[in-house]
Amino acid sequence: MRKTCFTSCLLCGRDAPQPVAVQNGYPIVRCGGCGLVYVHPKPAEEDLPGLYGEYHARDGGNDAGWNRLMGKVFREAADHLDASGNGSGPSRLLDVGCGYGGFVSLMRDRGWDAEGVDPSPMTVAAASAKGIPVRLGTLDEFSGSGAPYRAITMFYVLEHLFDPMSALRKVFALLEPGGALLVRVPDTTPVVRLLSPFGLGDGLYDPPPHRAAIGHHAVRRARPGPVRGKRREDPPPRGQ
Repeated sequence: MRKTCFTSCLLCGRDAPQPVAVQNGYPIVRCGGCGLVYVHPKPAEEDLPGLYGEYHARDGGNDAGWNRLMGKVFREAADHLDASGNGSGPSRLLDVGCGYGGFVSLMRDRGWDAEGVDPSPMTVAAASAKGIPVRLGTLDEFSGSGAPYRAITMFYVLEHLFDPMSALRKVFALLEPGGALLVRVPDTTPVVRLLSPFGLGDGLYDPPPHRAAIGHHAVRRARPGPVRGKRREDPPPRGQ
């Protein structure tokens, strides 16, 4: 029997869910307070390893396919971080939800001291076999070693998390003063609204791996102070 647990809004904490749709047997609701769309009740946290054991292999995906899929995203992010770099010596970088380690490898090639963390045993094993420094586990379990990070990246990760606000607060604590957090999220809700008059779009929420249609406002709520940077929310590459 599938385990689920009831929760208040992942963003504002209010308990005022309004039904939106049901997909893959999971009710999807909209918060009556902040408008966040999320899965309610959500999958049980102990089911996380099972959800991600084969997640990256969906639709025949493999490391080469994922790296092609994310190639443009990775290059744009790398160029942005290189342009904003400062200080002397190799800059430390952590890629949260690193998958097969493609971005970690790219940034190491560019001179960064980069590493990654991911809950998928399959992708971590594939990355480790190539000598890419990645750790198996979640951000909750992660304990940084050594100096703080100059940059932390999260590519299409926030929508997967059980507690995105807590995760963001931990990320900010791992950054050095003036460090950079680079986040990309799928802009799901506006697309669903556009397609809903035609009876389409509900499938884009993709539960149970995706737990919320979360965006830039979560980062601003979690940051202890002003957030500087560009807002860019976009659909994930096909297959994500």
